[in-house]
Amino acid sequence: MREKNVMKDPWLRDIVPQQKTGQSSFTHSRISCRNNNHAKECFHIAADRLRNVNRWNDFAGKPTAAFQVFDETGNSVYRPVQKNDYMRINIPGPGNPDSDGGDWVQVIELGEKQAEQQQLAFFTVRAASNPMVIATEASHFFDQPATSTFVVYRRQLTIMAAVFGRNEHSNLRTPNIITRIRNWLIYIGAQMGLANLQWKALTHGLLHYNQS
Repeated sequence: MREKNVMKDPWLRDIVPQQKTGQSSFTHSRISCRNNNHAKECFHIAADRLRNVNRWNDFAGKPTAAFQVFDETGNSVYRPVQKNDYMRINIPGPGNPDSDGGDWVQVIELGEKQAEQQQLAFFTVRAASNPMVIATEASHFFDQPATSTFVVYRRQLTIMAAVFGRNEHSNLRTPNIITRIRNWLIYIGAQMGLANLQWKALTHGLLHYNQS
């Protein structure tokens, strides 16, 4: 499925930020359901997993990044993600020297939408500073214009889990040259498809994860 075709859907156009600068990305997985009741059941399961960010590593598989949700004051929380929460990301590979090893984003939008043959759950994050330290610059390998929108969307009997990246730039604002090199290498890796592997594992897991 091409992103150009996906973005013709008005429900998705309304929630995914516009691409203005830098790079963009799109990763998705889909399943087809037997009937309406089955589709609604599968949607609710996947939407619950989408909001259960602390378990994303379980859904995606152990070699992938680990995620932890923090509230606005910097306390770790174990509940569905909410607007204005922070997320710490610990990617496989070199940690962030400017932070506690993690990269930070903040939830700037979150919502749901429902109709008879359509259901949508989503949230959007933006690169952010570490909420537990005094800082103004993003503590993330991408600069602050960058966003990621995480989506579970049912249209009739088809359910899609997707990640839309927008306005992605390497974060070179830090004075630490080691951090700048690290951020640039991760950015290049993302353009080569390494980020797609992470998000493909997640979108697949949101739809297919087996508790057993």
